[in-house]
Amino acid sequence: EFLHDQGIRATFFVVGQQVRAQRDIVSKVRELGHLIGNHTNTHRPLPSLLAAPDELISEVVETDHLIEEFIDDGPFLLRAPGGSWSPEVAEVLNRHSDLHKYVGPIHWEIEHGDYEIGSRRHLRLENEPYTLEKCQENYLQNILAKRSGVILLHDWSADAGDCGDHLRRNNRTLELTKWLVPRLADFKFAALDEVVIPES
Repeated sequence: EFLHDQGIRATFFVVGQQVRAQRDIVSKVRELGHLIGNHTNTHRPLPSLLAAPDELISEVVETDHLIEEFIDDGPFLLRAPGGSWSPEVAEVLNRHSDLHKYVGPIHWEIEHGDYEIGSRRHLRLENEPYTLEKCQENYLQNILAKRSGVILLHDWSADAGDCGDHLRRNNRTLELTKWLVPRLADFKFAALDEVVIPES
């Protein structure tokens, strides 16, 4: 709603198991003019499923069936969990006819662990808790330095167990976004259907 009120269209990559539980939210996001993309069914790293090709395909196809009504004529976009990808993953997914319509994997240029606010940033092995203020500055400085690119933010964590519970409790991405947007008034925001996407 905040992005819509600012005249900004974003792309929300959704996890199938969350779509099942909160379909009304996905519908609202689409009504506000944002794009919906496929972020797999259970958020498992796709290369970890190469030994079970049917499971790998199912991760994308199940979510495709859940979100196709929100996508209309496309684009159909896929973001792999954690950005984990390989030519072998592409080869397996390309075997399924329902997935030929997809563009992806969509990757990003700017990401500073918004999902790790309040934690000790286990992915970066830092000792001090990662504050909202530090995260804000990291995003802003990187955007100003690069001047363009896809910015990755997380409105939720699909991680299971204690780790996921912790990440969801500490989610501050809305605050980060509300702080960041006014500071980027000189930039043009674009949803992924406004950038160059190869024709299928």
